[in-house]
Amino acid sequence: MNSVSKVFRFISIVLIAFLLSVSVHAQTKKSDSANNAILDKVEIEASFPGGPQAWVKYISNAIQDNINSFRRSDYGTCIVRFIVDTKGRISDVEATTMKKSRLAKVAVDAISNGPRWKPAQQNGKFVNAYRLQPVILESPGK
Repeated sequence: MNSVSKVFRFISIVLIAFLLSVSVHAQTKKSDSANNAILDKVEIEASFPGGPQAWVKYISNAIQDNINSFRRSDYGTCIVRFIVDTKGRISDVEATTMKKSRLAKVAVDAISNGPRWKPAQQNGKFVNAYRLQPVILESPGK
């Protein structure tokens, strides 16, 4: 399999993962007032600016920039959890799987240092919400 087809296969896997990404759930997890509640389920999830294709391009570039530093143990699916506030700012970014892997570091750094996201919505208003985002790195041998 040549490198172009590997990249396209990787991009398609990431796009599928994005579309199947875990929804944020409806109970309040954290709150210091009604305006600062952080929801884990919402009517409309927070989303990457430009949609799924822009996310795939963004995360693929971050992975490609680090591709030579990955070891066999870094391949797999890393789930990253973070908060998107009402302004689209990202905070509390953490890997919930593959925590000590290079993939987790790359994914956390990419999300932490990336653009603002479109905030989640509940009842027609922007809300603070958790987001779970899978990042997949498939072994080149597959």
